[in-house]
Amino acid sequence: MENDSNYEVFMKSNFDKYKGKWVAICESNIVCSGDNAKKTFEEAQKKCPNKKILIVKVPEEQTMIY
Repeated sequence: MENDSNYEVFMKSNFDKYKGKWVAICESNIVCSGDNAKKTFEEAQKKCPNKKILIVKVPEEQTMIY
């Protein structure tokens, strides 16, 4: 599933340069980032029309996921 591969990218990638930013992932690639979730999502939709997009906020501090 496309969403699963986008989520895998989020879980396995180094997002240090995106700390505090919104990141859009489409087709297993980071397609854009920004400070505003809506604008980042809209930009991703333009780059990946009719595709599933995962948008996430990258924490500024380390986060532990159990």
